[in-house]
Amino acid sequence: MDWHDTLERAIPHPPPGSADPAALVAAGKKAVRRRQALAAAGTALIVAGVIGLGSGYAPWRDRAAPTPPIATQSKADEVPEVYPTQPPLSDASPLRYDFESKEVTFHDGWEEADRLGRKEISQLLGPDYSQLFLAATDGEKTIYANFMNPTEIAYADAARTNGKNLSEWAQDVATHHVEPRWSVGGSIRVGDGWTITRRIDNPLDYDLPWDSEAAVAEREGMAVWILFSGDKPESGGGGEGYGVAYAAPGQSIDEYVAHRNEQMDAEMTASTGGYSAGTSEAVEFGGGSELVPAEKGVKIVEQVADPDLGKGFAEGATRSAAARITVKGKERFAIAREKDGLTLVYVIEVAAEPRAEDRAARSLEDVLAMVKATETDDETGGGRSLFP
Repeated sequence: MDWHDTLERAIPHPPPGSADPAALVAAGKKAVRRRQALAAAGTALIVAGVIGLGSGYAPWRDRAAPTPPIATQSKADEVPEVYPTQPPLSDASPLRYDFESKEVTFHDGWEEADRLGRKEISQLLGPDYSQLFLAATDGEKTIYANFMNPTEIAYADAARTNGKNLSEWAQDVATHHVEPRWSVGGSIRVGDGWTITRRIDNPLDYDLPWDSEAAVAEREGMAVWILFSGDKPESGGGGEGYGVAYAAPGQSIDEYVAHRNEQMDAEMTASTGGYSAGTSEAVEFGGGSELVPAEKGVKIVEQVADPDLGKGFAEGATRSAAARITVKGKERFAIAREKDGLTLVYVIEVAAEPRAEDRAARSLEDVLAMVKATETDDETGGGRSLFP
């Protein structure tokens, strides 16, 4: 699953810290580094099956509040391939921008009131922040729009921006990022100035230790949809996978969640599985390639000598083995290799599938195939070898 791209798309806009151009540019570069760090962390955590933080648990519930200020409930029956989509022209979204032709189209009775083009945006907010900020009016109502890219478009009712003109609104959007935070079993929190108006607990219908939560957050006439999902395995761990999208007129968070659910289910189906791995002294080599318990509470259920984990694993090894073990009654898997007189042992904990009906016992053969695919095989896993 390509979590680098997923997390890159998930962040609506970089969060500069002030309206000063130099500071905004510096903050923008910091945001890029933050995106890269999130993407890298997300990939490692998903692969390891350790993608949740926090403790405590509340029964699932759907707490509804007023709908977003611009986005409204959609009547569409099917989830589109890309979500959110740029909405059709209406009084809620009276302007459209073609990112290829650079043409702007207005709804009947609406016209352009103000704009900030690439040059003005670059001077005000730093290079490449957005394609276009535009204001449209019908003589009574004014709508502001921020066209960052075809899938990141923000709308706001100008009357709800505390008297800000388009330039001031653009600076405010750049300065106040939603900054969502969440932990498994907890509740979504957002940055200063943002208010959560609706929460949906466990919209993905996961079973513990997996959890999910969605929310609508608003700030001065603008709204975003937020979706978190993750698990908290017995061994702990941190991080989470999430998505954030600007709320689009005529579309709903329910459709957004349904779309992300389809995407994540497809990604999990295509993946080789998730697990966490840590060095251990639970087992050691006895005679030959046989593994024996090295700590109290460890039992070996089955084992194989010289497991096939790829060329990188076998090259230079004096002996190697893998085993299905129990540690104080809990099933784990151990992989050991001796090389240059040193023995390295990893204990593998397989992550539970998000939904209980998809969870099944893993054989030693299954786990070894998973480890080979994700850790040692350049063609299928990227060569992230546990055994360098």
